[in-house]
Amino acid sequence: MTRTMEERNDQPLRWADQIPAPLWDDLKTRPAKDAAAAVGAGWVDGAVFIVPMLNMDYIVDPQKRRILRDTQPNHRVSYQSGVVLLTTLAKSMGVPPSGRMVTPLELTGGTLFFTGAHSLPVKPIAQRFGNAPEALIVKARELGGHKVNGADCAVCLNGLPQLPLYVLLWTADEEFSARVVIGIDDRALFHLDLAGIFALTNIMAARLIG
Repeated sequence: MTRTMEERNDQPLRWADQIPAPLWDDLKTRPAKDAAAAVGAGWVDGAVFIVPMLNMDYIVDPQKRRILRDTQPNHRVSYQSGVVLLTTLAKSMGVPPSGRMVTPLELTGGTLFFTGAHSLPVKPIAQRFGNAPEALIVKARELGGHKVNGADCAVCLNGLPQLPLYVLLWTADEEFSARVVIGIDDRALFHLDLAGIFALTNIMAARLIG
């Protein structure tokens, strides 16, 4: 299920090693130390970035144009994960989070973007945790997140070092089905474009459900 959700809109581009050259070229034009500082990543031995995403470290090697999981080098990284990592390294402006949550639809251009094929992955989260809010909290903590106030159950996770994500859950009852809202810091567009935000929410949903 994890693989399907992370890659559901990327067929046939399923893996990070299929990322088009222009995304790597965008990163190449930026001083590596500036990119690392903006994202909150490491720049190690003048060769590779170490980027935390959802409580997992990724190695981004711009010279070899490859992306690996730090502790699982044989794991094939998904295309969406690669897009998020390269986009934020190339584009992040290093703006700290405001602590104010909005939905991705409230971001500039979000209402039009997050529809149809780009709909946020709220349904599978609701199906998984609609009758098990405590399980959502447990899973969020496994991913380095924590419980916050809101809805019937709400959690916050570190999508990227300066980009928190939120999941708000209203549990199912006899009258209504479970409902989920995905939130994000209102400064998200300083770190990712809308496509990157969409990819990051998919990765988060996959990690929560997997």
